[in-house]
Amino acid sequence: MMIRLTAILAALALFPTAAAAQGIDINSAATIGANAMGEQVRAFPAGRDNSPKAVLARLNRLCASDRPSDKQSCEQAWRAINQAHAKLQARRAAEAAADQGVTN
Repeated sequence: MMIRLTAILAALALFPTAAAAQGIDINSAATIGANAMGEQVRAFPAGRDNSPKAVLARLNRLCASDRPSDKQSCEQAWRAINQAHAKLQARRAAEAAADQGVTN
């Protein structure tokens, strides 16, 4: 009886350690997810005004900065805006052509 009790106590003592060791991957994945979500929230905070005027005002302040990293961010932002605009125009042209019955 005493040997069983000792074995049970030893198993209980080791269980949290084994569970923690097995949970490293889960905790790491959760940490990675939390960090990614933190980056997303930092980039797009819920309280931030994301109206077109506010976004352009922030972009103009960024582009007016003298810091090289801000200049690079400004260039990347305008590149992304121009690509999105080109895709929008291409989609509109394709929809207009489809409406007129013209296909490629």
